[in-house]
Amino acid sequence: MSSIWLATTGTLRYSPPLGRGGHTRRDGGSTQWWLIVDGDPELGRYLRQQYWIGHHRTRSLQAPLWGTHVSVIRGETPPRPTAWKRLDGATVAFDYDPQAQQTQGYVWCAVRCPELLDLREELGLAREPQPALHLTIGNALPG
Repeated sequence: MSSIWLATTGTLRYSPPLGRGGHTRRDGGSTQWWLIVDGDPELGRYLRQQYWIGHHRTRSLQAPLWGTHVSVIRGETPPRPTAWKRLDGATVAFDYDPQAQQTQGYVWCAVRCPELLDLREELGLAREPQPALHLTIGNALPG
């Protein structure tokens, strides 16, 4: 990680649909108990371009299915669901480390946002998700 953190904003989306509005994932799972933050599409394009340039123009990335986003809750059923969707569509500010990292073909940037961690706690989930908060910018998977 770098020592430089940059600020941006995104929009909270609860139970985001896939494709034509369904919630069924390719692996058979559901997006019903997911919370993501939609990131700026232009920021995602810029970071994918920087990744391509940083790899001597030999490794391009596909945009994520949900576009550039932060996964806050990934299929965890909240013990206190009464607050679910309370902030749907709200704007949240967060900081990200512009130095992209890669895990199993997915490329992401670390994220810091106490407000998102507070939302997890409000729903009765562990404050720190596993994996930690990150801005997904693309993937280098075949196909």
